Amino acid sequence: MAEVSAGKLFRRIHHLRCRERDLAAALTALPRQLASLQARHERAKKARAESADHIKHLQVTHRAKETAIKSHTGQVKKLSDQRDAASARDDFEALEREIAHARHQIATLEDEILVLLDEIDTANGKVPELEAAIVRAHTEATAFDTEMTQRKKDLEQSLTDVRRDLAERDLEVPREHVSVYTRIVAGRGPDALAPLDGLSCSACGTTQTGPDAGKVKRFAFVTCTECGCILYLSEKDEKELD
Repeated sequence: MAEVSAGKLFRRIHHLRCRERDLAAALTALPRQLASLQARHERAKKARAESADHIKHLQVTHRAKETAIKSHTGQVKKLSDQRDAASARDDFEALEREIAHARHQIATLEDEILVLLDEIDTANGKVPELEAAIVRAHTEATAFDTEMTQRKKDLEQSLTDVRRDLAERDLEVPREHVSVYTRIVAGRGPDALAPLDGLSCSACGTTQTGPDAGKVKRFAFVTCTECGCILYLSEKDEKELD
C-alpha cells in the first residue's frame, strides 16, 4: 500500500464500520418498529372501546335519572293530592315540606342530566377522531408489515456489501499494524477510529503532540495518546495538504 493512501484507507474503513453498525441496528430495529406500530393500533382500538363503554355508562346514568325524575314527579302529584285533602294544618305543612323536597330533587336531577347530556355530546364528538386513529394505525402497521420483508432483504444485502468491502479494506492495513488495528477494532468497533481535528483527536478532544500530529499528516499509523483511537486525516485537511 502506498504511504499516501493510508489516510484515505482509514477514513474509508471508519465510514464502512459506521455504516455496518447503522445497517445492523436498522435490521435489529425492524421487528421493534412493527411491534410498536401494532401496539399503537391496539391502543387506538382500546381507546375507542373505552370511549364506547364511557358513553354507554353515561347513557345508562341518564336513563336512571330520567326514571328518578318520573318517580319524583309522581310522588309530587300524590303528595299534592294528599295535601289538598288534608284538614289538619300540621299535616298540610308536613306534606308541603315533602313536596318541596321532591321538587328540589327533581331540579337537581334535571341539572345533572344537562351535565350528562353535555358529556355525552362531547364523548360522541370524539368518536370520529378515535375511529380515524384506528384506521391510521392499522394502515401504518399493515403497510410496514407488507414492506418489511423487502426492507429486511435490502438491508441484509447492503450489510453484506459493506462487510465485503470492509473485509477488502482490512486486508490493505499495513502488515506491521494489523495486530494493533485488529485489537482496537475488536474492542471498539466504529469508535476505534477518529479523524484528527486540527491537533486534537475528534473522539476525545485530546490535543496530540506535534510529532504525532505530523505523522498523521504524513499518513502514518498513529493512535490517540489518550483514548487510543486510530487517527486519520480528514478529507478536508488532506485536500489542504495537496
